[in-house]
Amino acid sequence: MKHLFLFNVLLIVTLVLVGCSEEIPDNDGEAEESSFSVYEDSKEADEVIEELGELSEPSEEYQIGVVLKTLSNEHWKEMKNGYEDAAEEYGVKIDVQAAETEDDLSGQLSIAETMLNKDYDAIAISPLSQSNLESAINLAKEKDVPVLNVDDSRVEDVDVFVGGDHSEMGNMAAEYMEDNIDEDADVAQIEGQSGSPAAELRSSGFEDTVEKSDNLSLEASQSADWDRLEALDTTTNILTSNPDIKAFYANNDTMALGVVEALENENALDDTMVIGTDGVPDAIQSIEDEKLTATVATFPYEMGFTATEMAIYLLEGEEIPNEVISKQLIIDKENKEEHFPD
Repeated sequence: MKHLFLFNVLLIVTLVLVGCSEEIPDNDGEAEESSFSVYEDSKEADEVIEELGELSEPSEEYQIGVVLKTLSNEHWKEMKNGYEDAAEEYGVKIDVQAAETEDDLSGQLSIAETMLNKDYDAIAISPLSQSNLESAINLAKEKDVPVLNVDDSRVEDVDVFVGGDHSEMGNMAAEYMEDNIDEDADVAQIEGQSGSPAAELRSSGFEDTVEKSDNLSLEASQSADWDRLEALDTTTNILTSNPDIKAFYANNDTMALGVVEALENENALDDTMVIGTDGVPDAIQSIEDEKLTATVATFPYEMGFTATEMAIYLLEGEEIPNEVISKQLIIDKENKEEHFPD
């Protein structure tokens, strides 16, 4: 009985520690609590590089395979650029491929398995779901190939996760609304693709924070499948039923720009706040043009660059945390020039 009691105590302590939140950078670059992380060892990317030292030329010309979600979205195009520029800087070879669409689960799996059968030294994946690349991850383990899980769906049995906190992204958008709307306001949300872990976490983060707010009321939340035109139509329908909406949060910038277009069609943009997510170039330009109010920038280019660096560290035998937190912050017209200079 004594051994059973001690085991139960240790189990409870372990669960508490694993469930504790980690820290990510806030808008001012200082740490704040994350509601998402369940990793035992988590550090910011800059901290990892500072501890291990700047990367020099690797000991060999590694080949790294990258499997993205899709290249039809600016977020993933920017990430691809980050991967490729890092590969050029460090003298490694990189092969970036992506599924045709964000619901092509089997197509993405086929890409990953093909890469693993070509003897890449490491593979970086951005899974379409939490399970569609499971067999590829198992194959990588059999071949002793390091696997990096980069952004979006967080999956088990990988060597490291590189990315941000999707729940916190939704939370940041709601807090921005609360801080910048002086009166009680009805707000709405345009969700990403149904079933997407990123969409679910961004949506729940936003909803939880709005629910706790003293001046915000969530009147509508509908999916637009990450699509700009669908977001335009969805926004138009929401405004028909809820003409008093004062702010929209969209789970990505592509949809946010559709919201902007719908509001322009209704001559309501000047009176309505719109916040997107990702910080893609078109969204930054829209902020510059004073159309989109703000975006929760996730810096996908830096994410791809950092993922390449972490892959090289792993291949060079360095120990890195199993979670590397990338930068995310609200960008609006006040700080746009600081972080995205023309």
